[in-house]
Amino acid sequence: MAFDIELYHRLRTSLTIGANVVHREETSSTMDDARAGAAAGQPEGTAYVADVQTGGRGRLGRQWLSADSGLWVTYHLVTREVTLGPLYSLVGALAVTDAVRETSFLTPEVKWPNDVMQGGLKLSGILAESAVAAQRVDIYLGIGINIRQTQMPDEVAGRATSIEAAGRTIPTREDLLAALSAAIERYVQQLQHSPAVVVEQWRRRLTTLGQRVTLYAVDGGTIEGEAIDVSPRGELMLRGDDGLVHVLAAGDVTMSRPGAAE
Repeated sequence: MAFDIELYHRLRTSLTIGANVVHREETSSTMDDARAGAAAGQPEGTAYVADVQTGGRGRLGRQWLSADSGLWVTYHLVTREVTLGPLYSLVGALAVTDAVRETSFLTPEVKWPNDVMQGGLKLSGILAESAVAAQRVDIYLGIGINIRQTQMPDEVAGRATSIEAAGRTIPTREDLLAALSAAIERYVQQLQHSPAVVVEQWRRRLTTLGQRVTLYAVDGGTIEGEAIDVSPRGELMLRGDDGLVHVLAAGDVTMSRPGAAE
């Protein structure tokens, strides 16, 4: 069923973020739509939504499978504080967990750096890209949330889930987007006033801390050890088996405890 913009606006409580929506039935990538829309003069806070993405992407250049069974959206956000740019992916993770909890009564958690998990399986992925210009940073916050269960390729079937598969209330995309827009607006406002508070709220939802993990770094290296904390910028602090504390901004982690998400 196509996205109903009028219904969404009746549900929306956010004032600026998501106040303008650009919807397409099918697109290559909402991230690309957001960049094009920003260049064409669409207002800050615009949400770019698609029923289907044919070329959606996740972190580290991976493909994100985007059939008409979920919510696929990219928000164009702007900050004048360059140092806040890396924290917008944390805002996305917090907002997704809030929106899913509000609309479906699930209690998802976050796996570092920004995968939203339900029952040890991936429910939502978040990708934040930025472009620095004179006295501003344009943030493109891409979010994919699996709502209904569909047939998944073998390589992801054992690692992904959906709201429907979790057995709770299945929200409409309009309801979920309205809750998401409100949550993003709330956390963006908080980020402007107190970044440390946002980082701490995100930290409390991480399942990674205190676990023995294997981190696969973007340069191809591997580090094993205990995830002991995160930095004020959201970087993972890992005490390696070599006794050193490594501070890592990006990578993938697997956890060694039984039943841990990978």
